[in-house]
Amino acid sequence: MTYRSLERANAYFYDPARRAAAVRRHGGIRYLSSGVNHLKAPSVLLDIAARELQERMLVENYTAPGGAPAVVAAIAFETHERLGAAAFGAIGPANIAMTAGATGALAFAFRYLADIAGARTALVLGLNYSYFSTICDEHRIAYRTCCSEEPARILPSAAEAVALIARHCPDIVVLTQPTNPSGEVYSAAELSAVIAAVAARRSWLRFDEVPDLAHPGEADRPHPFPAKTEAFPERLIWINSFSKSRSLAGLRAGWLIADRPAVDFVRRHNERLLWSPVHAGASALVLDMVLRAAARRVRAASLVVGDPKDDAATDQLVARVARRAGRYLKLFSPYSDDFSRPGDLWAFLDAAVDWPQAFRRYHGDLAATGATCAANWRAFEGRLGDRLRSVIAAPSGFNHCVKFDGVPGEWAFARQAFDEAGLDFYTESVFADHDREDSSDYWVRISTANRKDIFAGGCEKLSNFLDRGHGA
Repeated sequence: MTYRSLERANAYFYDPARRAAAVRRHGGIRYLSSGVNHLKAPSVLLDIAARELQERMLVENYTAPGGAPAVVAAIAFETHERLGAAAFGAIGPANIAMTAGATGALAFAFRYLADIAGARTALVLGLNYSYFSTICDEHRIAYRTCCSEEPARILPSAAEAVALIARHCPDIVVLTQPTNPSGEVYSAAELSAVIAAVAARRSWLRFDEVPDLAHPGEADRPHPFPAKTEAFPERLIWINSFSKSRSLAGLRAGWLIADRPAVDFVRRHNERLLWSPVHAGASALVLDMVLRAAARRVRAASLVVGDPKDDAATDQLVARVARRAGRYLKLFSPYSDDFSRPGDLWAFLDAAVDWPQAFRRYHGDLAATGATCAANWRAFEGRLGDRLRSVIAAPSGFNHCVKFDGVPGEWAFARQAFDEAGLDFYTESVFADHDREDSSDYWVRISTANRKDIFAGGCEKLSNFLDRGHGA
């Protein structure tokens, strides 16, 4: 992907006069493609964040270079809960740094890889985020995006990925799970094969889970961490954020898990450039990590949330997870909000939160988010299925990819859809390593994390737009 594609799109679609005219003409812009989770964050997270602003002093104080210690401790706790005993000695708060969103994690990770590890080449399995090329350009890392040769697929198959790594011998392999923009995922066996190929070439693996909805009712995705290890893998950089999974993009709260030298480097640059996020809203982020861990334990116990016969056992399990989390936070974040005296954040959280009730609300809100995304995708297929030449129906996350029949060239389609129908689309060149604005064979991202009425209105406008001669 060349950043010119996104710069050109932003200059056009965010021109104030043009955008105002489109809003007036169409009654608003319908997002069918933005990639942002436009649905509400779980209400328990919003409630505790609001209460924090009144009762804590986090918003008045700067954070530490590695990020709010309570959030770092909570991420360590949730990661241990996910990975099990293998992670206990290998991952601690010293392996975690908060960043300005996942983009901040990517930028500082690549600065480390270029300046310290000497990386000069990167191979992207599939497509990638819009800012990726600017980061590579800044650090003089030559990269290529590689898509599958199989039909209706962007992510290379595991066999294709292994062959690509052997052929190109990259210093860095970039993998996002689920992929952006198509939501494809590797199975555990496929991911293991790819990781083995990366290790055989002594390449670095930058593994990104940002587009995952992290739905509490679904099993965890396969992860890149070894089954048995006493130390964090030297050449793994693992990135995530709260932006898309929890509708908290405005907090710009991402994190990076890596070996100590990489994390220490990121923390130094946080201190010099950003004074690392996040502090305000830390209570919500900690609460999210605890409730994610509780959801995992409830799944493992085969308990059904909302089933009266399982209520007592669920409540006990949630309370037990909360106590375990409390021990982490008391140990690793025993400070007041300005780091000047005792007074840990956990005391505030534990007094403010009814854990079983919070868990039920959290589970219910995220189940509703998943149901809305699924319903929107069904509505899209029902309204526009006969216009589609190719479809990647994502098994995970909320982004899907489609190719429309008979539409104009890529840039003309995006402009006309905006001007004539008030629709904002992200098309393939924003994610690819080319800038072919007149391509007639291109993927369009469809993002389903939006209110049903807004999404349905967008589908109707798109159908009418295609009926007016913009599609066969």
